[in-house]
Amino acid sequence: MNYSNDSRNKIEKDNHSKAKQVKKKGKVTVFRVIIMAIIIGMFAVVGAGLGVFIGIIKSAPDVTTIDLKPQGNYTSFVYDDAGNEIASFAPADNREYAKLSEIPLNLQHAVIATEDERFYEHNGIDIKGIFRAIVTNLKSGNLSEGASTITQQLVKNNVLSTEKKFTRKIQEQYLAIKFEELYDKDTILEYYLNTIGLSRGVSGVQAASKRYFGKDVSELSLTECVVIAVITQRPTYYDPITNPENNWEKVQVVLQKMEDQGYITAEEHAAALLENPYDNIQEVHTEFQAKSTRSSFVDALFLQLVSDLQELGYSEADAKKLIYGGGLKIYSTVNSQMQEIADKYINDDSEYPEHLYKVQIDYSISGKKADGTTFDHNAQALLDSDDEIEPFIEKKKEEWGITSSDTYTDNLLKQPQPQASFVLMDYTTGQIKALSGGRGDKTNLGFNYATQAKRQPGSTFKVLASYAPALDLGLLSPGSELINEAVTYTLWDGTSWSPRNWDGNYSGTYTVREAIANSMNVLAVKTIEQVGIDTAFDYLQRFGFTTLSDSDKVLALPLGGITNGVTPLELNAAYGAIANDGVYVKPIYYTEVRDSNGNIIIDNTGENITKNSHTVIKSSTARLLTDMMTEVVDGPSKHTGGTVRKYFTNMPVAGKTGTTTDSKDLVFAGYTPYYVATIWTGYSQPEAISSRNGGNSYHMKIWAKIMSEIHENLDYKSFPKVDIQSSGVSEIKICSLSGKRATALCEADPDHVVKSEFFTNSNAPKEYCDIHEEVEICTESGKIANEYCPAETRKKVTRVKQVIDGVVQEDEICDIHGPEVEETPTESPDNGSTPDSDNSNDSNNSNDSNGSVSTPDDNQTSPSVPPVEPSIPPVEPSIPPVDPSVPPNIDDEDDFVIPQF
Repeated sequence: MNYSNDSRNKIEKDNHSKAKQVKKKGKVTVFRVIIMAIIIGMFAVVGAGLGVFIGIIKSAPDVTTIDLKPQGNYTSFVYDDAGNEIASFAPADNREYAKLSEIPLNLQHAVIATEDERFYEHNGIDIKGIFRAIVTNLKSGNLSEGASTITQQLVKNNVLSTEKKFTRKIQEQYLAIKFEELYDKDTILEYYLNTIGLSRGVSGVQAASKRYFGKDVSELSLTECVVIAVITQRPTYYDPITNPENNWEKVQVVLQKMEDQGYITAEEHAAALLENPYDNIQEVHTEFQAKSTRSSFVDALFLQLVSDLQELGYSEADAKKLIYGGGLKIYSTVNSQMQEIADKYINDDSEYPEHLYKVQIDYSISGKKADGTTFDHNAQALLDSDDEIEPFIEKKKEEWGITSSDTYTDNLLKQPQPQASFVLMDYTTGQIKALSGGRGDKTNLGFNYATQAKRQPGSTFKVLASYAPALDLGLLSPGSELINEAVTYTLWDGTSWSPRNWDGNYSGTYTVREAIANSMNVLAVKTIEQVGIDTAFDYLQRFGFTTLSDSDKVLALPLGGITNGVTPLELNAAYGAIANDGVYVKPIYYTEVRDSNGNIIIDNTGENITKNSHTVIKSSTARLLTDMMTEVVDGPSKHTGGTVRKYFTNMPVAGKTGTTTDSKDLVFAGYTPYYVATIWTGYSQPEAISSRNGGNSYHMKIWAKIMSEIHENLDYKSFPKVDIQSSGVSEIKICSLSGKRATALCEADPDHVVKSEFFTNSNAPKEYCDIHEEVEICTESGKIANEYCPAETRKKVTRVKQVIDGVVQEDEICDIHGPEVEETPTESPDNGSTPDSDNSNDSNNSNDSNGSVSTPDDNQTSPSVPPVEPSIPPVEPSIPPVDPSVPPNIDDEDDFVIPQF
């Protein structure tokens, strides 16, 4: 073997070289392993990612089961009886749908230029836009740039949640591609334009057009279109009401884009820049704020619609949701012109006596003090004048520890007193044509004095509780006589009660007609006693009153002193039943309600009116009551509603006044051949209304002025007459002095005492007048001529016998003519005789048989004269005395605690 150095060196060199080769091979192997691992890892990641992606796609909604059209959250609109929009119920997300054909091309193009300029080119996602967004975001260092297409935004808004997650973004892009396969571009754009949020709770371009410009979207100019289009990117920042400068800056950018993309010409661009849309926006905003508080009528409509929807099976919450987001079209019954007339007079302070004025205020304040603590306070008060308002507020702030350094917002509601309400209804259909629910400031769904105020109806109940039932049952007729007398009733607890007439008069007889016209309390009570309280109560319920209770079944019922009171709305409907030939029709505020697709949900027309109506009294009864109640307004007997005729002369009126104790409530319910209307007035917290200076009649003046203006252009009509042939009612001529059938002598009375009156066969008078008589009088004595009155003094005349306390008095006989008498010669002064110049001889004074003068025998009686009964003074009724210091108030009701029987 070679052990030389060279040999050893060679061997070591060879060994080292082999080691290097082994080491090198090891390195290559490790690298290869790493590369393979990376490749395998990448495949694993991609596979896993693909699996996750597929899972995300599979979890996305099935596009074939989804309607991309925006659903719900559409504003519901209310229209008047002429089809004009008068109110709306807007959800928090206010929306009104418009078809693409109704949306101007300029608005379509402005949105495309702003949101998705390659909308007509991509298939749902914009790859070019995505890369642009990535570059922009990398340069800016934030995620300010987005690349969502219009289709993606539509999917996000109408299908997916708004949460910002990777999963949702993947599904959004996937669904956008799939929806583009199902829908054409125009349909997608239409849905999008009805979905986008445009600030102030407005969604969709139609709602935005009305909110900002007060007109339909189809009427927008180019500039107005762009003003709306730019809002969607940053709704608050580009709000044209609060930030018009920001909005205009963006408008200029978008107009340039529209020109660059060929949507408008340079000339159109230049013209658009000359327009100032923001002044109009501010005007519309001011009007919107003024109208944001709905009327009392619309409030009442809303509550009725909620109730009616509940009857169809909706819950209260679902009913309200449908109204506030279902895009309903509600066709109301209100006549806007009539409503304006009613509001004008109800809110005119000059129509109310100045000495009655007070002001009810509701003051609220909330905010934050300097130390960060919050506060919220509220106070109400009834003040005697507006001058007291500011001191009251300052005093309250001091009490609450609020200073000028605090940050707060406050609100003041003012309501003049006395309050008032007015209801006008077409009694043949039940349609409310006008409704004023109170004076002064109002809040949505605030207290409505026409539909919610339960107040005492006063004497308006006399007709409904006493006379309507009595006539309908055939117990009385208009000409039936009632004795006005003091009466006392023993109550269940042993105490006594005596109804009082407003004028303190308790004598004489009154026909039913006169009792109604003069509003006599005693006669109404006596009539309900004849009818029966239970029967009268049943009639009232059929007249539509829902607030009565069993505790109201008392003799005082016709005087209007009831436990809970009644609303002007229900009182009005009851009088409408009389006007409508005895048929009650439920009051309604709308005729028809349609859903967003035009389908009828509720129909209050045609045969459905019959479903909401029923007969209360016979047609003949109703017409008799109408005939009698015209006398409340026109007379000729003493009547309580004469003020109405002073201000309303162009149409017949029938009605009844109502005044409660101390005039705390003043009411007039009346009707014409067209409409029935009721007015109520009184303080919110009941207190006496002074009768001085028209204090107890101003409500009738307001009623008359409203009705006069409403009827201004209506043809004159008369009330329908009683059908004598079929009603079982006869028209008989009556002597108003005797209350009996008139004779020819009554007709000849120069005072025109004969009148025609209606009677049923059961209570028509049978006797003829016995106080008109034809007699011969002595013109010298003015008394009945006797057999000795000379012919030249006799004269035939028709006379009326005197009646005292119902007793016919005998006529007096002439007492200056008797049997013929010859005068005897008088003696001279010396012998007691009267001197006679022609016969001075004593012989001439003898009374022989040949020259005697016949003289009446001392025992001869005077002519037969029937004895006259001495006048018997009337017995004063035992009644509570009337305070002489208080002037009687016509139609004043009895001051009573409701008697219980």
